Amino acid sequence: MSLYCASNLNTQNDLLMKNLMDFYNNHATLNKMMSIINGETKISLRIVDWFVTNFAKKYYTVYDLHTQRGTVQDKIRFKVYNDYKLKLKAYSKRKFDPFCRWERINIPYDNEKYIETTIGQLNFFKWAIENNIIEYIEQNYEDIERDMNSRNTTSKRRSPNSTDGESDESIDPVDENTTTTNNNNNTKTRKKREELSVSACKCIKKETVKIIVKFN
Repeated sequence: MSLYCASNLNTQNDLLMKNLMDFYNNHATLNKMMSIINGETKISLRIVDWFVTNFAKKYYTVYDLHTQRGTVQDKIRFKVYNDYKLKLKAYSKRKFDPFCRWERINIPYDNEKYIETTIGQLNFFKWAIENNIIEYIEQNYEDIERDMNSRNTTSKRRSPNSTDGESDESIDPVDENTTTTNNNNNTKTRKKREELSVSACKCIKKETVKIIVKFN
């Protein structure tokens, strides 16, 4: 995976692409991403997108993540939705997106085979794999799927003209506006669409965490 083909790549994209190629040089890592984008597992792109943009936002999903700092192993509390928003702000949707949108590139693998993907998709799954998000979805798949189906059903009941697709935040972090007409004076007003999931960050959350103090 040392070569790739794409047009109009600038220096920033080249640096990001080199980092991504180093990460996906591990075949096990590459296969984990491919199994999802090719629909070979029960975890779909829609489930992954729903988890990071709605489920983790609504339930404030936090878990322990073990990190390696040189020879020292550390443990941090990983806040899924908060970290997702930080990455989205840093990279923009074009360079951080689970779906294969915008400019596509061909990544060679397994002799003469190629994967058609985007920098955004590669970058998103690098983040998801590094932070054990795929494993968390596997362990909590039923809860995430149930939440997605129930929220989409509720949304459709509120808006009969809505269409199936990606989650509310995958389209745009800001709510879309809908047009309504006032029959009395025949004027149109703009009304914001309601969020599918309310952020748990806007309320107080109490969490019990075990702390170990060491004296050298």
